Amino acid sequence: MKIIVNGREAGTRDTGCALCGSTWGDYYEEIDGQRLFFCCNLCAKGFTNIAEGIKGAWGPFEVLTIDGSYSTGRHCTAMKGDQRRTFFVRFTDNADIEVFRQEQ
Repeated sequence: MKIIVNGREAGTRDTGCALCGSTWGDYYEEIDGQRLFFCCNLCAKGFTNIAEGIKGAWGPFEVLTIDGSYSTGRHCTAMKGDQRRTFFVRFTDNADIEVFRQEQ
């Protein structure tokens, strides 16, 4: 799975948190067999919630682009092959999904 956060590849210690792009912290989570870097457990939980929501609504994906922030919400584009779906996600303070909707 390839992850792009606000225009930059992410998900490793060198590239930044798979949800917010931050390079501080030292938290890792295995998601779909891939060990991903997160700055904190809340970002890991939020990312997991996004991934599960997209897989539940559309199925597995190969690339996930995430644009936005905690305060503005995140626009996520999931891609597999030449297909793509776009979703809007906003979290509660505990990284639970508050809003999850597919966009056109």
